[in-house]
Amino acid sequence: MSKKSKFEANAEMPSEALAAAADTVEMPKDALEFAQKSVDQAQVAYTKAKDLAQDNAQVFEAVTSAYKTGVVDFQKKAMEFTQKNMEQAFAFSRKLFSTKEFGEVVSLQQSFVKDQAEAFKAQAGELNEIAVRLTTETSQPLKSSFEKSVKDFSKSFAA
Repeated sequence: MSKKSKFEANAEMPSEALAAAADTVEMPKDALEFAQKSVDQAQVAYTKAKDLAQDNAQVFEAVTSAYKTGVVDFQKKAMEFTQKNMEQAFAFSRKLFSTKEFGEVVSLQQSFVKDQAEAFKAQAGELNEIAVRLTTETSQPLKSSFEKSVKDFSKSFAA
């Protein structure tokens, strides 16, 4: 008789014998209940993880949407200011080249610098408002999500 590995010996067992063996083997009731509870707990954990992932995807979408809108607003305003400043610089240059006296050149220069400083202050304020709004609107979905998570977490301990 040749020696066969356990795998080879089991592979030769007829399928009817395997079926009969499966019918006669009973799982202890405690083990069966434990296995069922484990599957139920795994399913609950999966559902919670899936829901959390979906919520996070929605938060990410809201954040990126708010960010995109804010950045576009900021860029448009910056371009508007650039265009306005360049138009003023061209107008100043035309006036400057049409002057005939040095005193008029100095007066034009002082007036232009003063006007540009005031314009810069106003423009910086507007851009700052847009940046603050961008930050606030972008962080709002994250803040709401965090508050919801803390509330849900607190509920789980209260139960």
